[in-house]
Amino acid sequence: MSMQTAETGTPDLDIPVVYEEEESLLDRIPRPLAIIALGLLGLGIWQLLAGLELVSRILLPGPAETFDEIVSSAQGILSFDHVAEALWITTQEVILGFLAAGALGFALGVIVGETKFGQRAVMPYLVGFNAVPKVAFAPVFVAWLGFGVNSKIVMALFIAFFPVIVDTAAGLAAADRDTVMLFRSMGASRWQTLRKLKLPAALPFIFAGLKTAAVFSVVGAVVGEYLGGGSGLGELVRLSAQQLRMDRVFALIFYLSLIGLALFGLVGWIERKIVFWHRSDPTDLAAT
Repeated sequence: MSMQTAETGTPDLDIPVVYEEEESLLDRIPRPLAIIALGLLGLGIWQLLAGLELVSRILLPGPAETFDEIVSSAQGILSFDHVAEALWITTQEVILGFLAAGALGFALGVIVGETKFGQRAVMPYLVGFNAVPKVAFAPVFVAWLGFGVNSKIVMALFIAFFPVIVDTAAGLAAADRDTVMLFRSMGASRWQTLRKLKLPAALPFIFAGLKTAAVFSVVGAVVGEYLGGGSGLGELVRLSAQQLRMDRVFALIFYLSLIGLALFGLVGWIERKIVFWHRSDPTDLAAT
């Protein structure tokens, strides 16, 4: 509604005022500085706990001992020793398990998101599978597929595929209903609506599920190695823990984290290239 001011006689338009959200003091810290500061804080707390010796230094080595072991493992990797071989094996298991989880999760997500049969019949079984203790299946997969990489790939798939299903189905359901009705009124088929409207709209959701799967695939591969043998980093972690070499355990965990971070970052990079119109994701490691 418009009103005329008494002084100027001009219409007083009811224009909404947009207020910018006020940033807190922590939000004003540059991201690289915040990451470094938080990391140094964590290292300081770790060093303090190790220095107080509330726990034996054998069980809780300090950052210096762990860093020495990280450097030693890096030298072994560069010289292609057994650590390099284990890193390569685990990396293959993680990547193949992630790709399988992404493909299967996307296909099942489309079925669940696009069909009533998927929602009513398939989804309850998927939820049931996700609710079971997945760790208990590691010996089963080893018995079926042997001690090689195949059982670890299936374990990574088994742990990582469910988030992709849920996020794909949620993304398809999030398509604007008015636009869907417009497509149908223009004679678009169900396949055309899915391909040209729903899937592009669901891409941010799908990539969110893929990012979660990237992390879970590392967990699945390591669980498979830890419980089912093999020659990867998970097996080295198990052997080092038996020998109470906790500094080596922490170093190997560091390299496992690098695999997950690299895969997560790769998915985020692909997302920025494909879903370039979408606003920055707060989980994006490269966001500014």
